[in-house]
Amino acid sequence: MRKQILLVPVVLMLFVQCAGINDKKTADAPGRYLEVALAFNTENYPWLLGTKYPQMAVWVEADNRIPETVFVTRGAGKDKWLFADERPGALPVWSGIRPERVGPEIDAVTGATPGGDVHTIRWAVPEACAGKNLSVFIEANVSFDYNDFYSKDETSPGFSDVNGQPSVVWRAEFAAGTTPRQVSPEIIGHGHVLGKNSEIDPDMSGITTAAGLFDYIGISYQPGE
Repeated sequence: MRKQILLVPVVLMLFVQCAGINDKKTADAPGRYLEVALAFNTENYPWLLGTKYPQMAVWVEADNRIPETVFVTRGAGKDKWLFADERPGALPVWSGIRPERVGPEIDAVTGATPGGDVHTIRWAVPEACAGKNLSVFIEANVSFDYNDFYSKDETSPGFSDVNGQPSVVWRAEFAAGTTPRQVSPEIIGHGHVLGKNSEIDPDMSGITTAAGLFDYIGISYQPGE
């Protein structure tokens, strides 16, 4: 039985402009926001000197506009890793749409790797996105979660080095209209286990515990006044 979550979510206020990373930032839609609530399923995480929570990224795409990063953990966002200069297999799909590796855009959306039971991210949706079809993506990865297919054996077709199973990608789609919405994203595939490309592979046949990194993912949209 899943344990009940009683903690009050920590809200990250992240204001980014949907129209593109080079556009002027503005809070021109007071009250209109998107909220992503994540409940961690720590029973599926490998234990290595304590619980290792996922590296993860959340981004939004709106009607063929430049994808906007809403949140990314600091390790992946700034390539701050222990005992490694980079880990291309951590969040390879997000890496394909990421803005500059350094600078204000990344500074505005990076955060410490979440811990505890619940993590909540809130994004102020600007006027440029009003009425648009939004796609919300979540990519998450926990290292060292090996299984029979994704192993440390270099002769295995699923050789994964330190990564274990690859990152998993969830997606939800809805219109940012005048009606509040609550949606649950679905898994659409996984990233390359070694980070050799940024494509989403829909074949989930070798994925086991990595598909259950979260007990719950809820996405809500409030149109404001």
